[in-house]
Amino acid sequence: MTYIKISLGIALAFLFVNFKGVDKKPTSKASTDKNRVVVNPYGNVNWQTFEKHHAALHVHSLQSDGFHKVKDVIDTFRQAGFTILSITDHDWNWPNERISWKHLPVEAATPYPIGRLPKNFPANPTWPWTNYGSSAPEELGMIGIQGNELTFRHHINSYFSDYGVYYDKTGPEAPYGGITDDEGREVWEDDMIRGVREKGGLTVLNHPGELETHSWWLRRPVEWYVERFTNNPADGLVGIEVTNNDDEREKFDIGLWDQLLARLMPDRPVWGFGGNDMHAFDHVNYTFTVFLIDEFTTEAVRDAMERGQFYFCKAPGRTDVRQYDFNAFPTIDNIGIDQRNNTITITASNYDKINWISVPETLEMLADYKTSNEPWALGNIVHEGSTLDLNSNPGIRNYVRAELIRIDGDNVYRTFTNPFGISSSN
Repeated sequence: MTYIKISLGIALAFLFVNFKGVDKKPTSKASTDKNRVVVNPYGNVNWQTFEKHHAALHVHSLQSDGFHKVKDVIDTFRQAGFTILSITDHDWNWPNERISWKHLPVEAATPYPIGRLPKNFPANPTWPWTNYGSSAPEELGMIGIQGNELTFRHHINSYFSDYGVYYDKTGPEAPYGGITDDEGREVWEDDMIRGVREKGGLTVLNHPGELETHSWWLRRPVEWYVERFTNNPADGLVGIEVTNNDDEREKFDIGLWDQLLARLMPDRPVWGFGGNDMHAFDHVNYTFTVFLIDEFTTEAVRDAMERGQFYFCKAPGRTDVRQYDFNAFPTIDNIGIDQRNNTITITASNYDKINWISVPETLEMLADYKTSNEPWALGNIVHEGSTLDLNSNPGIRNYVRAELIRIDGDNVYRTFTNPFGISSSN
């Protein structure tokens, strides 16, 4: 898959359109326009030979503010069926915070890392696993991804990098107590995203709809996210967590994703991730990511992460990670694009319906994003069914994505594709 890299001029154009409100009300395409797929995140997938691997990409341990030792975390996710795992401990927490906060007894503490501390301790990633009492990923039949949750200001997951920020002078009010580097310059989100990229890593923006009742969190408007994705290239900042928050805040995150896609696709893809944000085994979001890869290697996972070559799943509420049931979710078996007839067809199993979603009815803010869990419109359902005709649905604009839904009593199990970029010509 290829996509257009955004130049500074294009970035400024995006910001002008969105900040000035020119494109607040999506308009219908002319009847002579023909839509075609120009960005296909699954374009390199051979559905007959590629394997599906379940990934947990947002996980904590006692090395920051989690409740469990690293080895127990790894063993538990492995037994639950995950083959790809990233432990993303916070970069500003010292180990054993749960003991310091008296949430756990002293005897539950982790002794790791033993020996010489990493250079940027305690902001270092919990990596390699062998330094924390576990076997290496390859010995366990897993892929381990070096990870870190950058905690100052907006939370950002860093992958494939040892980047982390920790400054004693921020004090207990971090992450909003002021962050400066060794030269006295203030550190912002773009600085952190660039810092990860310079070290060869990728980043994802975490749980946008988190509540402002937490002292460590500030909600941001759509324009702030537009700036992040226009300021930072796609080989550095790859996407956002769409399913992480509790059910009542889910519409905030999904709506934000659709709003970003409406503004940025197809030139700047924003991939969606599912992260369960595990701190304790028995209280995690029922969500995960499924990678489609041809080789069981770290390099293949990284490549898929950049391409959007994965889908993610979400069920209501929280559960115990040891009770995850992957079979409860719709499974995608094939996605075929007919460029001649301009159709996209999904072949799947274990689902009741497939909704195709494109640009929201309005890009206007509907409520105060700081207090409302539905401050903006969700994407518009333009079709239901396994095959989407791109030219028979006037609601389709610059992107389309699919949600596969399975209903089991009161439970709704959903599988989300990444967005397809759409271009029109007459």
